[in-house]
Amino acid sequence: MKKLLVLIPIMLIVVGCGGGGQNIYPLTVGNTWNYTTITTTTTPIDTTTDTTTVDVEITAQTALDNGKEVFEVVSGTSTSYIEDADDYVFGYDTKADTIPDTLLALPLEEGKSWTVTSDTAGTAFKTYVVGKENVIVPFGTYNDCWKLGNIIGNDTTGVNVYYAEGTGMVKTYSLIGDTTFSVETTQQLDSVTIK
Repeated sequence: MKKLLVLIPIMLIVVGCGGGGQNIYPLTVGNTWNYTTITTTTTPIDTTTDTTTVDVEITAQTALDNGKEVFEVVSGTSTSYIEDADDYVFGYDTKADTIPDTLLALPLEEGKSWTVTSDTAGTAFKTYVVGKENVIVPFGTYNDCWKLGNIIGNDTTGVNVYYAEGTGMVKTYSLIGDTTFSVETTQQLDSVTIK
């Protein structure tokens, strides 16, 4: 679960392969997405800003240990695996995983929600479709992006993820905390190559 929370933006990056997710995120070996993440941390003492970049690439078609066909996704130094199961897109942390996270339930529709995963205490991590918005990022303007929000238990996490059809994830935004201590994070698409 903790890896899931850290990798929300990365995990939701790759969707679809000729099945239900193809329009949301094309899944082809060689596709790449380049992102810049800006994190601003505010405390009672000061405010700091950190900027990082990450390259995400679909590097191979492969199979899990149980034989399911998946795509290998390398994001920075992390490797994960994505399965397009027509109406669902599943994510696996390793080839040995037998219980996937449900990354997307398709088709996306305003008000739709699904359980991504549950931790050992039974706390559910859910995603819901907020609606559509226009998004401007360094790589361009994307109209009618799907905006997804996240919930842990009964509380929203403050993480929003924006998908553009035919491109995939173009932006994530989160603001967690209060007026005393907060962390604001924006990840934006710098460039993309779709094969």
